[in-house]
Amino acid sequence: MDLSQIVPLIGDEELAAYRFLVATGGATMDRLSTSLGWGAGQTERVLAKLGGMRLARAEAESCSAWTAVHPETVKLQYAKPLFGVIDAWQAQLDEIREQLNTLSGLSADGAQDAGLSPVVTVEDMSDIHDLLEDCATRCAEEVFAVQPLGRGAAALARDVVCRTSGSMNPAVNVRVLLPHLSRYDADVRDCVDRILETGGEARTTAASLPALIVFDRHVAFLLDDEDTGKAHMVKHTALVEFIVHMVVSTWATSVVFQPTGGNNRIPESLTQETKTAIVQLLAAGYKDEVVARRLGIGVRTCRKYIAEMFGDLGAQSRFQAGWMVRDHMLVSGAGKTVGDHNAA
Repeated sequence: MDLSQIVPLIGDEELAAYRFLVATGGATMDRLSTSLGWGAGQTERVLAKLGGMRLARAEAESCSAWTAVHPETVKLQYAKPLFGVIDAWQAQLDEIREQLNTLSGLSADGAQDAGLSPVVTVEDMSDIHDLLEDCATRCAEEVFAVQPLGRGAAALARDVVCRTSGSMNPAVNVRVLLPHLSRYDADVRDCVDRILETGGEARTTAASLPALIVFDRHVAFLLDDEDTGKAHMVKHTALVEFIVHMVVSTWATSVVFQPTGGNNRIPESLTQETKTAIVQLLAAGYKDEVVARRLGIGVRTCRKYIAEMFGDLGAQSRFQAGWMVRDHMLVSGAGKTVGDHNAA
């Protein structure tokens, strides 16, 4: 609907005439025409529009004398019909949302047998932004985020956890889980500083989890990197509960984010841990780029570690390297390859 049908918008001609009437305290049509260089027909048309907008009125004794009306006196007259339109639109929007939520509930909680997917893939960046912003605005209690910062992370996710847009309630508790090596990334450290300043928490872990955000343990977004421009929205109750369980369990064994100097050398314990995680992910079939993103390292660094691990193990393939690492961990006692993370 065009709002100008309810509240007419003032144009340049009307504005010029209104200013003249204010400056002069009122004028006849002839004086207005002469002063503004208009013809009689143009002047009559402009004054008629100002009269229709209730911003000018003709004197009772003579329709040729006009005075300006203060805008404050007509504000409420315009607001009343607009309030009615806004209320009608809001009611319609609420009804649409209720219907869509009903359909979403059917898709999320058991209708997958009918052909509806419990996971919705969103491929347009603007749509992803709108969905994240809407969830952030509606979020009331907590946000869990995994790998939303650093290499390959979507800028949209960083905006949410760093509260850049200001749409999220300050009372919402934001918890961010990152790879251990992210503490050596200056950009990540800056983001973590902003998260901590707003009352959030940040921890690091050895686990290689996909990038995701969970709002109020109700809806989860699995985030691809910016190159693909995709996100997968999950509202299925059982799936969201599983994702939350996975994140909370990892959070319980994680350590507080410890910023390091930009020139600090990465400890050998973390380097070895990273190599082990790389081979395990490669054996599971992940590409180099995905592995690097999961662990918060560059692709070139990831490939260097791969070459070193293959050389150390004497492996000829990724799958073989994965099994060799698994056998080594079983013999050595479930992967005690990492030193004290707090000391890093």
